[in-house]
Amino acid sequence: MVIGFSGMEVRRADMWQKEQVIQEFQKRGKRITGQREMLLDVILEGNWSSCKDVYYEARKRDPKLGMATVYRTVNTLEEIGILTRTYRYSLPPEEE
Repeated sequence: MVIGFSGMEVRRADMWQKEQVIQEFQKRGKRITGQREMLLDVILEGNWSSCKDVYYEARKRDPKLGMATVYRTVNTLEEIGILTRTYRYSLPPEEE
């Protein structure tokens, strides 16, 4: 999975199971809120091209969710090693 992240890509380690991720959150003193658990479900279930796509899908499940929660959760998943940030560059389209 690739999640665009402020001009970057984030690749998911597909081997992780939800229970393992929750344990890693708890080891780091992070609370598993309802929103974080729902975001984890969305991220693990889907194939996303950006954090905004994750946000829009998650908002369908919880309209009170904020974009900052998505970014903080993605950052924590990166710290744990579930997501890996990869920079991506592309050339602008040619002018005709």
